[in-house]
This record gives sequence, C-alpha cells and structure tokens, in this order.
Amino acid sequence: MKNANYNLIKLLHNALDDAWRVEKHYQKDAKASGCPSCAKLLSALGRQFAANVALIEKELKAHLGKKGRL
Repeated sequence: MKNANYNLIKLLHNALDDAWRVEKHYQKDAKASGCPSCAKLLSALGRQFAANVALIEKELKAHLGKKGRL
C-alpha cells in the first residue's frame, strides 16, 4: 500500500473516532455541565469532523477509481 493511501485511511479512522467521541460523549457531558459555550463548540466540532470525513472518503474513492485497489 502506498504511503499516501495509508495516510488517508489513518486520517479517516482518526476523524471517525473523533466524530464518534464528540457525538456519544463530549456533547452530552457539555450539556450536563450547563456550559452552553462548550455545547456550541462541540456541536461545531462535530460538524467539522463530519465534513472532514466526507472529504477524506471522497479522496479515497478517487484513489480506488484509478486502479480499483489501494
């Protein structure tokens, strides 16, 4: 596997993990703490992680389309 492809997969894994943690834990904790600015920040970060995931997936699909494999 080329380093570029490995890097994209690693970035995708990290972005998905971050998005999951924000959605499943961090947003709930921020709301429970009564800090609206933290809740707002984490909501924005969740959207950014989702956008990053989409960008990385698009690039990986482009790499797969070139040769059918990574």
